[in-house]
Amino acid sequence: MSLSLKQSELAQSARAKGQRREAKLSMGTTAYWYYPAAKRSGKTESLVMIHGYRGNHHGLEAIAGAITDLDIYIPDLPGFGQSDAFRNEHNIANYAKWLNSFIDSLELKKKPHLLGHSFGSIVVSAFAAKFDSIASLILENPVAAPALKGPKALTTAVAKGFFWFAEVLPESLGNALLKSWPMVRGMSVIMTKSRNAELRRWVHAQHDENFNDFASRTVALEGYDASISNCVSDFAPKFKVPVLMLIGDRDDITTVKQQQALFDSLAADSARMLTFEKVGHLTHYEIPEAIAGAIEEWVSDSHG
Repeated sequence: MSLSLKQSELAQSARAKGQRREAKLSMGTTAYWYYPAAKRSGKTESLVMIHGYRGNHHGLEAIAGAITDLDIYIPDLPGFGQSDAFRNEHNIANYAKWLNSFIDSLELKKKPHLLGHSFGSIVVSAFAAKFDSIASLILENPVAAPALKGPKALTTAVAKGFFWFAEVLPESLGNALLKSWPMVRGMSVIMTKSRNAELRRWVHAQHDENFNDFASRTVALEGYDASISNCVSDFAPKFKVPVLMLIGDRDDITTVKQQQALFDSLAADSARMLTFEKVGHLTHYEIPEAIAGAIEEWVSDSHG
């Protein structure tokens, strides 16, 4: 079986068992998907997963398909996928407030574990710094440092200009620019590190299908501004739960050195960092089985 086919089958298996639900919150209706553990008991742990910027719950389904021992909940971030946009600004403070309401709405008997990928890592970090309703925090490809200080600072600066141009254009043209094929494919090509041609095609197809699933130009622009104006290190000093960091050594958003600095700032007895070689920012697509295995080991290793 080819690597990319295995990736696809994991995502498809998650979709097959996923149950669409809705949380009616004061900030709007949130659509989310529940993926039950293969074998459930009174000791079954729960995992809430928060996707990255411009994505939706589908981006994390390959990981969900590879996890068998946890009940998993993946919402579409407000303003993305099938979830209502905020009436107010789509900033990190509002996303953290929303996440607290969402987790409360699940009415779980035990505190869940919480994972955030990329932009989602900033959201879950802002939440974890303020609220005390999770068992542990899992940061997958966390945005550890300000985007303009990352390994691709020049690329980030160019992207910032691109988003500025999309904002000053008439709305229809701005939307078209944000959703343009060159923009989506260019991002996908840069971030995909695997040399497996079939896997690369699958990752590009995922981005083509899901990367433009935002409610409006306003949502996309506000979300982008939030993603470059905040980072996990802003909130790390206030973490009160064990933290697992999962990083790729070829990440274009944050360097290994910056990730190490973040890790060193955490309490040594309650933090762990795993580095995966020859992969970058798209661990959720390229190595979902390895990420799933690390998550299950972390949860079973006295962090429940």
